[in-house]
Amino acid sequence: SSDLTWNRHIDKIVAKANSTLGLLRRNLKTHRRDLKERAYKTLVRPKVEYCSTIWDPHTKKNTDQLEMVQRRGARYVCNRYHNTSSVSDMLEELGWDTLKHRRAASRMCIMYKIVHGLVAIPSSHILEPTTKVTRTDHPYKFIPITTTKNYYTYSYFPRSIGQWNGLPPSVVMAPSYDSFKEAVMAVDFTAIKH
Repeated sequence: SSDLTWNRHIDKIVAKANSTLGLLRRNLKTHRRDLKERAYKTLVRPKVEYCSTIWDPHTKKNTDQLEMVQRRGARYVCNRYHNTSSVSDMLEELGWDTLKHRRAASRMCIMYKIVHGLVAIPSSHILEPTTKVTRTDHPYKFIPITTTKNYYTYSYFPRSIGQWNGLPPSVVMAPSYDSFKEAVMAVDFTAIKH
């Protein structure tokens, strides 16, 4: 938007996702949890994850808006709508990662593809290898991009380089994209300083 925020975009995708979830609730009246979970993951979650590596929000308001979609989805799948039911327990029971975690892992997957030349994204002018490498570092560390404006600080490369540099060497040095994708899903991004 003109003020360089993603608020309007996030409002739209949350509305679409909630609308689709409402459609499922009205039309898929089954008690089979596996079927409802598959429907949620196929029809609802992609709406709040499409191209999220680009618009991944950093504000609490936007992040909470998106997480509420998944929380409603968990209630639908578990068929527990009582206000005393714990949605956090439902999410843990289902084994669903937060959407915020999934977006961070997705950004790291794109970084892996960029670093290993698996996508045609020119980055040599942005990704400058660091010269300071310690024994505990991995060889694919890059010089962080310093910024003064939030809209640039939280854009793809400045934000992703910090997290990429903080990944454990065992994850970054994964021999294939598939093994990296599996390993990065287990990373605790809240513990990474960037």
